[in-house]
Amino acid sequence: LRAMAKTAWGPKPVEGTPEWSGFSLNVPSINFVLSNNDVYDYKLPYSVPSAPRCARIHPMLFCCDVYCCPCLSKADKLTFMDVVDQHTGHQVRYRAKKKCCFVPRILTFLDGQYIGYVARTMRCFNRCLTCCEDFRGKPVLQLGLHDKDGTQLARIDRNGKGGCLWCKCGFPMKCTGCCFTCCTWSCLMRPSFSMPLAGCLDCDPVCCECCVRGDRTCCSVFDQPCCCIGLPLAACSCWWCTPGCEIKHFENVSTIKFQDFDVLDAKSKEPVGLLQSQFRGNYPSMYTHNQDIAFKVNGNTTNGLLGTLLSAVATGMTYPMGDAEPTFAGLKAQPQGTSPGYSGFVECDWAPQMKQLLGLDGGKAKLRDDLIVGDDMVFGTRVNGTQVKGWLLTEIGWNADGLGCCGISCLGKQKKPRCVSTRKEVEDIVKVALEDQVGDKGTTFIMRFRLPDQEKQIIKKGDNTFGDVNLLDSKFNPPGGGFIDQMEEVDCTINCIRCCKFPCKFTHDKIICCRCPCYARVVNSAKAHPSKWEEPPPVVIMVNAPKKAFGEP
Repeated sequence: LRAMAKTAWGPKPVEGTPEWSGFSLNVPSINFVLSNNDVYDYKLPYSVPSAPRCARIHPMLFCCDVYCCPCLSKADKLTFMDVVDQHTGHQVRYRAKKKCCFVPRILTFLDGQYIGYVARTMRCFNRCLTCCEDFRGKPVLQLGLHDKDGTQLARIDRNGKGGCLWCKCGFPMKCTGCCFTCCTWSCLMRPSFSMPLAGCLDCDPVCCECCVRGDRTCCSVFDQPCCCIGLPLAACSCWWCTPGCEIKHFENVSTIKFQDFDVLDAKSKEPVGLLQSQFRGNYPSMYTHNQDIAFKVNGNTTNGLLGTLLSAVATGMTYPMGDAEPTFAGLKAQPQGTSPGYSGFVECDWAPQMKQLLGLDGGKAKLRDDLIVGDDMVFGTRVNGTQVKGWLLTEIGWNADGLGCCGISCLGKQKKPRCVSTRKEVEDIVKVALEDQVGDKGTTFIMRFRLPDQEKQIIKKGDNTFGDVNLLDSKFNPPGGGFIDQMEEVDCTINCIRCCKFPCKFTHDKIICCRCPCYARVVNSAKAHPSKWEEPPPVVIMVNAPKKAFGEP
């Protein structure tokens, strides 16, 4: 009660808000936690007074509401949202604004003072210019962060899509079976489907949008031989059978995915911030929500003004603010900022990316010995791709293309995804899959990743070297009523192993003919939890609001 009787204070200047350089938005509870641990909660008055539309303009116009336009006195949905620090009284307001012939924008106010706005691209002939940028593969502006004078301070871009036609000649100089391939050619036709002279009704026409690369392929040919020596016959190989032991982990359910948005300076195009949108799955949580809407949004910038404007982006991505959907719904992250989905499965169609992962191209391997991807690694195209840095590879398989017609493929080879425990296993699987491929495309790898949980765990018996630690209470994790430790299955198998293939390939290929499950066991905590590892995985999740400005060590 004493806190509610505080004396009045003056508005805070924008330059004096360095705490907004880092923030964490908890979407369900609608509150911001700042870099100095200040908390801004959602504000809605206990009682909201109302008044007719004309009387709000001037009290003397109340008669107009009564006699002239009583229909305008109906209450509308609020198009703004307030967050307030209950200890100091400082307040931030985000107002969604839509005007005719203007793109939607969100205005930002700090203690009642207008400080800037965030809006999508607004320029003359926007669709035509965007089409040209996409065709040339240039970065395309998605959002602009502007100050109160309208000057653009920073921007969030996406990658250009490229042209609809792609052609390439290759010189693999590779022996596959009884044939030596010297030269190949590839061609891809993937136009965008659009109406002629689209956008005329909203005064933003575009004429040649079909020249931009789309999502659906009309026709494609990859790595067709132009010059080869020999006969396209399969090579013979030598196999032998042996008993073995197969270990695989029990099924894991992933409950997180995220997107990173780079914030670039408007002039220099250098990074000045980062926005991370985190999504959490429902299973097996007792709390259910829309798992396709961000659960938490964290941001980090170089100064308080950019941070406050970036918080408006976070608000516009998650809350409708009186509209049918959020103002900035559908904001697309670049491939280098897109994580695997809830399933954890990632597909890779390009052989150079797999070679880069394992260091088979002569460079340093991105995949560590513990199967953690230790550096930036993107699978896919420049428009639709997935970043797997910091993720743990658990399964891998592949599917080699055969003859196809009308969507039906035959004479292809495949290997279903299976659990792997060493990098040597992954290398052997990739080498076997690519040994008959003469170009960059033709084999699709299916991989499954899991993000190691780096949160601190409860100390259990055996985790502490010094001193005694009691066992967990049996009612803490009862059977069928709590979380369990990671377990793995041990099977006895009969394997067929290829020891060599004509003319000089000695990479082992293993096929499991039959298996017999034997028993299950708990995985050692030194292998299951990152805190026990000698080299922890890279940190890719912003758990809390960053304490330092962006770029500071």
